[in-house]
Amino acid sequence: MNKVKIAIFTISIIIFPLIGIKKLININQVKDLKNKEELILNESIRVLNECFDLENKNKRTLNKSIELIEYCLEEYGYKN
Repeated sequence: MNKVKIAIFTISIIIFPLIGIKKLININQVKDLKNKEELILNESIRVLNECFDLENKNKRTLNKSIELIEYCLEEYGYKN
């Protein structure tokens, strides 16, 4: 009976750390993915803000502003 208990204990010592390591790897992968998505989103925001030229928005007519927005979205908005 003691050999069975020792075997179960030994297996538990091996399995539980492996499960913990797997969980840590998954958590780090999720963090990396979120960081990568955030970087892509921030870069898209920066590029679109530059393209929209918000500083000079009052100098354009409404139609010109709409054309500029359409151009920026076609040119920069749909890239992954």
